[in-house]
Amino acid sequence: MLRKWVLFIGVAVSLLAISACSNGIEYSSNQNKDDPELFSFSLTTSASPNQVNIIELKEMGKNFEDKKDNKMIQTFHSFRIYYGEYGSVLEEYKEYVQFDLSTVDYFDIQWINDSLVSINVIRKKDDGSTFKAESIDLDISYK
Repeated sequence: MLRKWVLFIGVAVSLLAISACSNGIEYSSNQNKDDPELFSFSLTTSASPNQVNIIELKEMGKNFEDKKDNKMIQTFHSFRIYYGEYGSVLEEYKEYVQFDLSTVDYFDIQWINDSLVSINVIRKKDDGSTFKAESIDLDISYK
């Protein structure tokens, strides 16, 4: 029972931190050179039609030391889309900072072929209805 409460509190703190963020600002990295203080939470994965490639959507967080209360707090850092060959360790990613995950209802992932994928971000309004807010197109073909 205690584990459930700790998990619930952790998710609530993450959602509060995320609510301060808004859409936008993207940057890419060719390799996963994570800050050791970062942690991730997998949101979903999707394999290409012929299982050639795979993507994994992750929420990235960071531990922040609240010096006033002498506590470690988990805060939102970024949203990443990891990609690579099916069955491999995913090291390459596209990163989006200031991406508001708090209003995302789900991600509608549509593969065009084995290297082109479109990720539709479906958000929830205050009244509970959903809408397609944006689309992220990703080409993960290898040279």
